[in-house]
Amino acid sequence: MVSPALPLSVAGAAFGVAALVYVVVPVAFVAVWGFMQTWQGLTGTTFGKALLGLRLVRVPDHRRPGVAAALTRSALFAITLGLAGLPGKPDQNGQSGWHDRLTGLGVLDVTVGANPLGARPQPPLRRVTADRSLNRVHSPVPVPTKKRG
Repeated sequence: MVSPALPLSVAGAAFGVAALVYVVVPVAFVAVWGFMQTWQGLTGTTFGKALLGLRLVRVPDHRRPGVAAALTRSALFAITLGLAGLPGKPDQNGQSGWHDRLTGLGVLDVTVGANPLGARPQPPLRRVTADRSLNRVHSPVPVPTKKRG
């Protein structure tokens, strides 16, 4: 969320425009926060969660959290200055912080189990074969070969 705020702050300081720093930067910060929480509510993931293979879901039915629940969860976290995110006693549902317990949401690690929000298409980085020896490489361009004797 700092991404729009930092260049705008630098531009405001460089050009001596205080209104840019006092008005535009907070509006940009809130707009990016709102976008990210809406995205998380609709998809169950953010940039960081996607990189780590995590999904935010409703605990009872493992469905997408919804925009209202994602906004409430994030607001609880922000209002308590992050203290709501401290784990009390983690449970088997993925709820570890108070902001998760109060909103009925939980974070699942989909890298170790099924993804409740649908399959993630992941093409393999290399073809897996039973034979672990060197693979024969064929040229895509036909190369004429000389016939011997």
